[in-house]
Amino acid sequence: MSGWQEVYREIAGDLVLIAAAQDTGGEAVARQWYDQAEATYVTLVDETHTVSALYGLVNVPSAVWIDEAGTIRRIDEGTYSKVYQGEGFEFGRADYAPMLLDWVAKGDASEHVQTPVDLGEWASRSESQALAEPNFKLGVYFHQRGDEDKANRYWEAAQALDPSSWNYARQDWSFTPEQAGSNWQKKFESLQGKPYYKPIQGLDEGSD
Repeated sequence: MSGWQEVYREIAGDLVLIAAAQDTGGEAVARQWYDQAEATYVTLVDETHTVSALYGLVNVPSAVWIDEAGTIRRIDEGTYSKVYQGEGFEFGRADYAPMLLDWVAKGDASEHVQTPVDLGEWASRSESQALAEPNFKLGVYFHQRGDEDKANRYWEAAQALDPSSWNYARQDWSFTPEQAGSNWQKKFESLQGKPYYKPIQGLDEGSD
């Protein structure tokens, strides 16, 4: 959040930047992150993960570029604005924000713009993955009504139907923090060397 605030200072007025926290915990959970970032761009809290469902997003952070005509020009996972240093490790990337700035400056002339055809893969879902979404939303429904047993049942079903979605798993684990670490490790190991984020075309896979 703070990294994108730094980028936004450069492009305010040229781009509408919207952050949508995918968290059923609502503002009580998400607001602290926006406050810490002192965000001046648009900040939303999406308790039902509607944004993820609309754009086929399965991980955070992810980004969707939409032009003035409402056309989607690019979707990516792992969209960090910079590299962050932790205790003995680092995460993030320094090459994605320059891509966005290039698009803001050049529009359709930017080499990083994709066509709607390129984005078609993001919208395609198997029958199982399509069924996962209503199961997840039923979990949200019952969680919001205090029925955690039913909520967990539907959330677990969603994860089984679409194991590619880290968002489903992350949301479920957020309500059982004592188990989150071990659950995360097991799911990460299940990747068996596959990338955690879908590679970003033009950066991770060579030129578009």
